[in-house]
Amino acid sequence: MTVARDGPRRWGRGGDPKGSPPSSSTARIHAGPVETTALAVLPIAWLWSTGTVLGDGWLLPALGAVLTMALAAALARTIMPAFVATGVVALLGVGWITATSAPDEALLGVIPTPESAGASMRAIGEGVQAIAWALRTPIEVEGAVLAAVVAGAVVLALGVDLLGHAMRLPAIAVLLAAAPLLLPIAFRADIPWWHALPGAAAAALALAAPAIDERVAIGRGWLAPVALVGVAAALAAAVPLVAPSPRDVALDLPTLEELLRSPTPVLQTDIDLGDELRRPEARQVFTYSTSDGLPTVTRLMTLPEAGEDGFRQVAPTAGDPDLLVEGADLGAPMQLTVRMSPVRAESLPTPERVAGATAPEGAHWDDANDALRIEGSVDTDGLEFTSSGTRSPDLASLVGDSSTGHEELLLLPERAQGIRELGSSLVTEGMGAADRVRAVHAYMTTGVWDYSEQLDLPGFAGASGDGWEALEGFLETRSGYCVHYASATGALLRGAGVPARVVVGFLPGDEIAGGRSVTTNHMHAWAEAWVDGAGWVRVETTPGAGTGQASPEGDEQTQEPTPTPTESAAPTPTPSATQSAAPTTAPTASPTPSSPGVAEPGATAIDWAALRPWLIGAGLVLLLALPWLVRRGQRAVRLRRGAPGGWHELRAALADAGTRLPASATPGEVQAAIGARLADDPQARSAADRVRLAAERAVFDAGPRERGAVDADVRLVARALGRSQPLWRRVLSTALPPSLVRVVPPIDE
Repeated sequence: MTVARDGPRRWGRGGDPKGSPPSSSTARIHAGPVETTALAVLPIAWLWSTGTVLGDGWLLPALGAVLTMALAAALARTIMPAFVATGVVALLGVGWITATSAPDEALLGVIPTPESAGASMRAIGEGVQAIAWALRTPIEVEGAVLAAVVAGAVVLALGVDLLGHAMRLPAIAVLLAAAPLLLPIAFRADIPWWHALPGAAAAALALAAPAIDERVAIGRGWLAPVALVGVAAALAAAVPLVAPSPRDVALDLPTLEELLRSPTPVLQTDIDLGDELRRPEARQVFTYSTSDGLPTVTRLMTLPEAGEDGFRQVAPTAGDPDLLVEGADLGAPMQLTVRMSPVRAESLPTPERVAGATAPEGAHWDDANDALRIEGSVDTDGLEFTSSGTRSPDLASLVGDSSTGHEELLLLPERAQGIRELGSSLVTEGMGAADRVRAVHAYMTTGVWDYSEQLDLPGFAGASGDGWEALEGFLETRSGYCVHYASATGALLRGAGVPARVVVGFLPGDEIAGGRSVTTNHMHAWAEAWVDGAGWVRVETTPGAGTGQASPEGDEQTQEPTPTPTESAAPTPTPSATQSAAPTTAPTASPTPSSPGVAEPGATAIDWAALRPWLIGAGLVLLLALPWLVRRGQRAVRLRRGAPGGWHELRAALADAGTRLPASATPGEVQAAIGARLADDPQARSAADRVRLAAERAVFDAGPRERGAVDADVRLVARALGRSQPLWRRVLSTALPPSLVRVVPPIDE
């Protein structure tokens, strides 16, 4: 029998409450005011989570675009179908994109023209490229970057409107709106809780809004669901407080480019004393040859300023001096010919002490940081250029009693006072500049020093502390990698009264036919000291770097069980005429079968690099199939419960077919909705009626609940409901079943 009760009020077309059984024309109800508001603010709320990467310079134009589009969509839906309203609002979004990307080519600054369309595409492409390959954050949001951010906000707003209103899939809209959260994760930037709070609150409100709207419509209290939204938002916003910092997680999200072909390496010239070294898979950066046939280190960028957290760049200053790096005219001249591979970088490699360069188009000399800067739009693939210069003199033969003219390179911040005092204690009052350099070098290469890329010290890997505190920890434990050796050497030299700076560049690389090949794993840092009469002199203290290998273990990120001793010895000239670090004894324990990443003797080694795309692909397929698998599991569980579970499954199938009913809909209303969808299939309608009657008898008359009694009827109706949808809707509901997030409880609960 059927329990007779009044149907609930619900939001119909135009927002009018309805109580009659649903028909096919009213099956898809409009969102109520609370849900409409929540969906409107979702894009901006989640864009706020990008603050560590994009700052807030995008807020006003993006906020204006999203809110005006939401208001226009709400007005349009009162007089036209939801899909048409979304299309109309898309035109408004195009106007916002045009206004921020190509106003000069548009009519009245907002109406697109063929010229503005091309300019907008170019501007957005440049902005996306600038964001994707940014070498530091926060990114300055202006020009092309602002156009890209506003375009992204418009796309998010359109997607939310299409999914949340036109297709009535608010849960999927919530997932789409959270896409900006991937940006700080990709940049491995920490997300403060106050950056995550707006998005978490808006998402929780959007999911709870249908229930709130319904309770308001039938006159029931709404404080309880609102309080639940607040609790959910608070818990979600607390996740950044307890979750590991992205900088501590070794997993890097793969990009589509990585799945299809070798990724373009990004050359980051900033150094972080508070982070472990994460070596990517080695990628070729450039090949080179020298006029004398000998290998050489190459300069990429100079870090002349000792800031609050370590050595860093200063504001670029364009210049064209006769001698690019001071002291480059002292020594045997050589010419360097470079052929670049596809890379993203701020500057191009030059000789260690570059005297002159034939700058390619789009490049200019940065006199403040001694770097051959390139514009972001320069295509480096196959780029060839030449430069000339000299190699640094050997420290053993270095002469010079004074270091003048670079007093600003003696400065250290207050936080580095302890390192300054240590550097001062290494020298005496009467020492000349060359002897002071050798004294610091001897300190950094005498005794036990360990090259390690994984560290556990205060100030490292996101722990409490700053860069200089981390550097003091390095000097105490004598365990670190090149940026720590270079920064400590530079700071000690300044403390010893010698102007010094840090250089980021490359080790000589590997020999190939006709020259040498340099990869991302050859990227290196060292200190330079200024000595009158000798110029800038490389002071290399990283163990193994003098032989062209910065790490005795190569690419592996391993912590040696015992420190590697470094004997004190006078450096001798190498065939490349570059300064060699003190010879080291680095006995390496033989790998055992239990060593990670080492194959047992006779075993077949697994090429994980080759398997990686296949594993990622399999994972993506499984992830895409997960909603369908969960939905199939739900059906099996419900059918085991007999007729009540079968009726619940029909309500889920009805939701998947696009007919959404409120949680309080009566069995009669559900039956009417099924009948409206299956008007041309009397067999399926009869099967649905049999399932409903069996479920009511089981619940209200304590009738039989045996398994399998209604299974055939349930499957027949479910297939018929699936066939009642357009093909595109059937595919979408199979991949992302709406019933997973918006199914009412069974009628016996």
